[in-house]
Amino acid sequence: MDTIPTWAFYLAASVAGLELGGLATIFIQRWIDEKPICKPGGSRCPDCNTKLSFRDTIQLVSFLLLKGRCRHCGAAIGPQYLLVELSCLAWALASAYTYGLSPEWGVYLVLGIMLIAGSFIDFETFLLPDRITLGGAAVALAASFVLREGPTWQDALLGAAVGAGLFWVLQQLYRLWRKQEGLGTGDVKLMAMIGAMVGLGGLPPTILVGSLTGALGSIYYIIRPGKDGIRGRVPYGPFLSLGCMLYLLYGPEIMRWWNS
Repeated sequence: MDTIPTWAFYLAASVAGLELGGLATIFIQRWIDEKPICKPGGSRCPDCNTKLSFRDTIQLVSFLLLKGRCRHCGAAIGPQYLLVELSCLAWALASAYTYGLSPEWGVYLVLGIMLIAGSFIDFETFLLPDRITLGGAAVALAASFVLREGPTWQDALLGAAVGAGLFWVLQQLYRLWRKQEGLGTGDVKLMAMIGAMVGLGGLPPTILVGSLTGALGSIYYIIRPGKDGIRGRVPYGPFLSLGCMLYLLYGPEIMRWWNS
């Protein structure tokens, strides 16, 4: 941070967040639509399939300039695109404030945006892609060997094993008790990624925050039309991801409160 002005770093972080957010929207939509992720290249309008120019790939800017419509066919741009980019922008700035210009910021920026993309997919499909969960676990474990902040590689490996193992046991117990699925395998794999990111000591507060916010979020699924109350499915992945991201931002403060 001493080599460049603070404002320049935050500006660069904003651009990085918006650009990665644009890539995240492509991944989300193509995964949901069961289309190849990398082909065709570039971002395209989901209605007219026209390849978008660079000026249109930052959805937030394009949304504001074009009043929420495609430049080519006039089709409405769904609010999901805007929400994804705003989430990625917020994460880029928040993680930049916490970690500064460092390798930790670069790694956690990418991992956080992977969690955001997975969360939007989970909200829509109740599924979590292996490319995000297992891929993110691999990235987090590899990063633990070189990053100075965050868990050591031993702690990251233990966190991944315990996180995934705990949720696998919960999945099996619920299946035996209720004779149906209550916790998806995607959540088990997600906990391997999250455990590698926060380490063993970060798992309890992360799971607690995920459980509390998940309980609040379930209210929406209880009252929304067309669902059978509490029996309606509730995606757990987004709330676990929120707990993980809050821990990455406020880990020391959370642990001081946790241990007090």
